[in-house]
Amino acid sequence: MSELSVTVLGCSGSYAAAGESCSGYLVRSETTALWVDCGPGTFANLQSHMRLQAVDALLVSHHHPDHCAELPVIYNAAKYYMGMEHIRVLATEGVREVTDAYGESSDLFGWEMVKDSSQARVGDIDVLFSRTDHPVETLAMRFESGGKSIVYTSDTGRGWALAALSRDVNRPAPDLVVGEGTLLAATDDPGIPHVSAAWLAADANDVGAGQLVVTHVPPGSDPADHLTEAGEVFQGDVAVARTGATFYA
Repeated sequence: MSELSVTVLGCSGSYAAAGESCSGYLVRSETTALWVDCGPGTFANLQSHMRLQAVDALLVSHHHPDHCAELPVIYNAAKYYMGMEHIRVLATEGVREVTDAYGESSDLFGWEMVKDSSQARVGDIDVLFSRTDHPVETLAMRFESGGKSIVYTSDTGRGWALAALSRDVNRPAPDLVVGEGTLLAATDDPGIPHVSAAWLAADANDVGAGQLVVTHVPPGSDPADHLTEAGEVFQGDVAVARTGATFYA
């Protein structure tokens, strides 16, 4: 089996905590690298791991700025400083609209619009998308390579579940779930379009996930509390995301 991993480029929820970055992840197999979500600050952190030129594609879950705001910066860097001519970008229509508000980008970005149930292949990684429960079109993603799988929930409320990407004869339990656990028991509210660490953990149990990484912790909330609440529910190995950490499926 080949190795499939995810490295955290940023994990603050909604806006970046002091010294931190918003959502961004580097999903890698032995031969392929995917930059998944590019919130503010993640471009700087990417460069600690690899050059932009080595990234095979950008995948952006939705157009809220904490998940996509680096795209105009990436465009300027790639086009005017790095001499790049093409970057493959898989994203929602909203992401393209927001990016093009800064200027036409299709001369560099090779846009591929994805939606609920879309499938794609980048290098040796297969990707399946599922629309979550969030105020704008938002896509969770399942990555598969060499018999290993990682599911990234992006942002969601209670109206979506991991079963959308995991409960199928062709899609067995994910080896690793990287999921938003924005809320705690003290802040949990069904009216907020996010879920708690405990809710995420119960959902991960429901699909038989092997490992769980809780992410999207908002500034002012102690990551240790999110880890504790998830750990009290989840039946496998659980961790809380931290910038620079790498987790293996």
